[in-house]
Amino acid sequence: MKQEQKHSRTQFQIDRIAFFSDALIAIAITLMVLEIKILELGTSITFGQFWEQYSFSVTLHIIALLIGFITIGNIWMHHHDLFGHIINYNKKLTRINLYFLFSVTLLPISISFLFTENEPPLLPRFCYFTNLLLVNLLFYLMVVLIFSKHYNFSSIKDRVEIKRIKMFSLIDALIILLVLVISVINVNEFFCRFPLLFRG
Repeated sequence: MKQEQKHSRTQFQIDRIAFFSDALIAIAITLMVLEIKILELGTSITFGQFWEQYSFSVTLHIIALLIGFITIGNIWMHHHDLFGHIINYNKKLTRINLYFLFSVTLLPISISFLFTENEPPLLPRFCYFTNLLLVNLLFYLMVVLIFSKHYNFSSIKDRVEIKRIKMFSLIDALIILLVLVISVINVNEFFCRFPLLFRG
């Protein structure tokens, strides 16, 4: 009887962690959408004038929001699946989950900074993609901890399935790292200088 009570109490605490995570992720997505600003265009502007003046910045803003939303949504689905299989926890798991949630809640700020005027062009992009990288890295560390052989956190015991989950989490982080590197280098300058590396 005591063992059953302990199990139900442990599951209750795990559910609390999952519900708290869901709430913070939902708030982050909401704040991110609120970053969409309605432009004051005036009554006399034509569609052609709007397209000429604002199409580029609006498109970039929408792309950044989509990347952030897709990233958070994708990670939330993986987070949801993970916690559906968790049967135990400790303070280390709670702590790293909290760090992960903190990185998620920073996304609305980094998106807002991405479209702040009068800033160095590379700094906002660096902060935004670094934030995305931090989200993915912390999630990967949480996956590694959950499936660590030293703990009995997950009901999943199939090593092939565990390896697959770890691999896809790592690939997500590596893709964001690649995008981060590409976003902060001058691509045109790179391709201009690349042939010089092979000259004597």
